[in-house]
Parts: sequence; structure tokens; C-alpha cells
Amino acid sequence: MPSSRTGMRRIWRGWGNFGVNNMLLTPPQFGPRVRFGAVLTTAALPADPVMEGQLCTRCMECVTQCPVQALNEYDYPDGLTEKVTCAGYSQTLGKHYRAPPCGVCIKVCPVGEDRMRYHREDPGIYHNRAGAEKYHRAWEHVRRYGVK
Repeated sequence: MPSSRTGMRRIWRGWGNFGVNNMLLTPPQFGPRVRFGAVLTTAALPADPVMEGQLCTRCMECVTQCPVQALNEYDYPDGLTEKVTCAGYSQTLGKHYRAPPCGVCIKVCPVGEDRMRYHREDPGIYHNRAGAEKYHRAWEHVRRYGVK
């Protein structure tokens, strides 16, 4: 999760806005599933327009699916992630299961066109095994044995 200072700069630049999951949601392709980098330059570059409207649908999938209840239903900045709980769980996954950081809040977020690319338009696949068995098997494997 970006620091609030870095995240606020990105919002001011028109890159998106915060969701209930405290992640920067970017329009329209990727939602919270992005990685940022930086390039320092003295070039005069035009600014992006500030984004109007909220991307978060407030579906609360991130809140209900969080395995350690580190999120609540309040919008940023009132509803902040319990960082110690979240980071502790991710550390446990890495230490005991060789798994990457948790990322459930990112995985279940319905924002972003990339959901169609990976056939995950229906958030029900995270609740129901029927019709999504291959996904559930893969997720369980990673949680049980790690990525190797």
C-alpha cells in the first residue's frame, strides 16, 4: 500500500482515488492491481487532469474477504488498514508457506477491466466453488505449500 503522502500525490495527479481497501484504484484498466515506479526529470510535462468521480463500488468484498479483518467499511481516511495485523499475516505467509504477501483485498476488488481478461468478472467466484474449482484449487495450493 502506498504511503498516504505518496498516494495523495498520485491522486492529485489524476491517477485514481482510494478505495475502501485503502489501495489506489486506477482507471480504467487495472483497478488496484498496479505497481508504480518513478523517473526523475527536469522536463516540463503536462499534468493529467484530476479524476472526477469515485472508482470504488463499495461492494465490501475487500472487507468481508480479508482473512485477518484488517479492513473496515469506512472510506479513506477514516477507514485505515490495520497495518500491523495485515503485515503480520503477510509475514506469516512468507515465513511458513513461502507464499507472497496476502493480497486478498486486491484480488477480490471488482474495479478494473483486467477482471475480464482473466475471466473474473463475477465476484461470486471468491465465495462459491461451483464453476470456479480450478481457481480455488490454485489458491488453496499457494496457501498450503507456497509458490514452489
